Amino acid sequence: MILKPIGTLFRLDLSLAAGICVIVGEIVALGQIPSLDQIIMGFAVGFFISSSSLILNDYFDMETDKINAPHRPLPSGMIEPSQIIVLSIITTLIGLIIAFLISNLALIVAAIFWAIGFLYNWKLKRNRITW
Repeated sequence: MILKPIGTLFRLDLSLAAGICVIVGEIVALGQIPSLDQIIMGFAVGFFISSSSLILNDYFDMETDKINAPHRPLPSGMIEPSQIIVLSIITTLIGLIIAFLISNLALIVAAIFWAIGFLYNWKLKRNRITW
């Protein structure tokens, strides 16, 4: 069944934490408890943008994971690289569409965080600068 590998790719603990962090940010920014709609939409943006980055991490770490984490869905063959790309696109679009429904500023912020996650996975983590 493909649902278990997909659930593993989402790294639910980290995606849930991202969503919760957005809710905390809403509370701080508003100075009060946000409406239920704001809570749900903010959580969803954080959850899906974070999930997209985590899913892409598996794609870009495929060769390393063959050695260090062969049990992960991609190196174990439970899921195909093309499926990871599609899942990442879907989660990205969900996050960005919900952000757009919140506001243009929310869309810009979500897009910036998505771009940072993508760049980190694609190039930046391999070019770490040590101080």
